Amino acid sequence: MDFSYKFLPTSEKDIEEATKYYADISVKVLKNFNKQLDLAIDRIITNPYFQKRHRNVRAFTVKKFPYIIFYEISEDEKMIYILSVFCTHQNPEKYP
Repeated sequence: MDFSYKFLPTSEKDIEEATKYYADISVKVLKNFNKQLDLAIDRIITNPYFQKRHRNVRAFTVKKFPYIIFYEISEDEKMIYILSVFCTHQNPEKYP
């Protein structure tokens, strides 16, 4: 029951910022971040019914990094829309 997924522009921007940040630290850290992000997305695609945070918005935590993936599911389209890859070190009032 795998779903397809699509990054919305805000999530693409979030990932771009995280990539720049971790690239400045080291290539090893960046590779690890990308690996953990891919693993998290794979888990969401396989079973997207994780914790609901607000109405239809669900959340999944990226292991080893301070990020939460916020997403919505479209059952009809079998599509997962990734709304944000949110850094939890930010003010929680900024949650999408």
